Amino acid sequence: MRVALPEQKKWIYTGIIVIAIVAAVVIGLSAIAANHSGNGPAIPVSGEAAGEEDLFFNKSYPEYAGGFSVEYHGTYKVVSIHDPWGRKDENFTYLLVQRGEKVPAGYPDAQVFFVPIEKAVTLSAIHLCQITRLDELSSVKGHNGIDSVYDEEIRRFAEGGAIEEIGSGTSSMGTMLDTERIIELEPDVVFCIANGNKDSDSHYKLREAGLKPVVTAEWMEDCPLGRAEWIKFIAYFYNKEQEANDFFDGVKAGYLEVSGKTKNLDDKPTVFSGIDYQGTWYAPGGGSYVAKLFRDAGAEYVLSDDTGRGDRSIDVEVVYERAHDADYWINIGFSDDIDELLALDPRYTNFDAFKSGNIYHYNARVNAFGGNDYWQSGILRPDIVLEDLVAILHPEFVPDYELYYYRHVGTPHGEGV
Repeated sequence: MRVALPEQKKWIYTGIIVIAIVAAVVIGLSAIAANHSGNGPAIPVSGEAAGEEDLFFNKSYPEYAGGFSVEYHGTYKVVSIHDPWGRKDENFTYLLVQRGEKVPAGYPDAQVFFVPIEKAVTLSAIHLCQITRLDELSSVKGHNGIDSVYDEEIRRFAEGGAIEEIGSGTSSMGTMLDTERIIELEPDVVFCIANGNKDSDSHYKLREAGLKPVVTAEWMEDCPLGRAEWIKFIAYFYNKEQEANDFFDGVKAGYLEVSGKTKNLDDKPTVFSGIDYQGTWYAPGGGSYVAKLFRDAGAEYVLSDDTGRGDRSIDVEVVYERAHDADYWINIGFSDDIDELLALDPRYTNFDAFKSGNIYHYNARVNAFGGNDYWQSGILRPDIVLEDLVAILHPEFVPDYELYYYRHVGTPHGEGV
């Protein structure tokens, strides 16, 4: 047998090392390819701690919404709710752990959920709209207010027995819910709307009952796109970040395209909003999401100098002084048509917008039980809401457009279109 000389051994060892390195690279690339195709174990990616898996390749972060935030940590997510009323003790943390993984230490105050969730109960129609967009409607086992849901697909699904009515059907407050039935449904999560009042907020009562409520507060966002972006928050619980990103990106693109048409207008019609109730006029503040919609639609809102984010209580005489000669009256509160307006106060005829018939309201899509789609799918589709407003205020920008959420109610005796 021929014995290798020292120089020959050197080259043999070098060759073995090279082969080993090449093999390691090939195996590594194969693992990455398998992982991205959905096969094989998850492997660490850039940004993760050494030795930590990243099970969430599709990530989603809020861009416009200020009410929630998220952190990704490989096998779990930390989702935070930032209390819209500014109370630090009411900021909630939700720990979303991938099923099959251990609950991490270091989050003693967080409520733990294993994702993707499998069973949910919803207390607001907006939750159903969001979940439906994520193609997870089958996960919903109970809802409060099925009759008030506008979407016919969701109603048919519920009528088939897949979704139970778990309340009075008229309110999401804790006193109106069938808590015992909710417990029997064994939901992984109960999505509820925060209202800031511990005496009536269902969130607190559900926790006392041993359930796992999750607070949503999209209605507190002062930006239309911020409200729509809460679909990302719901998506965290289903691991549907990519679907949420795709949907929101489309809405955002549509909104920005429409708002871009009116961006540089010099001649802007004036708009006022709201209605009088017992001597006080309730109107959206100049810092509200409604005011932003008006501005983005190319209008001059009569309360634009007001910084309030929510509804404002204003003396009727002040409103008349500012709005009597405004071009449009958009959003007429709890009235549905001209006749109802006149029944409330005949003085409305003194507004120029009334005289010209330029009154529009968001009640084009309302079902027999009062479910108004403007407050349901309309929250997710501010791009369509904005296009409606542009069609009203600047029809030349959207020729042949048919109103979707809004309708013209500016003709007396129900003759509006």
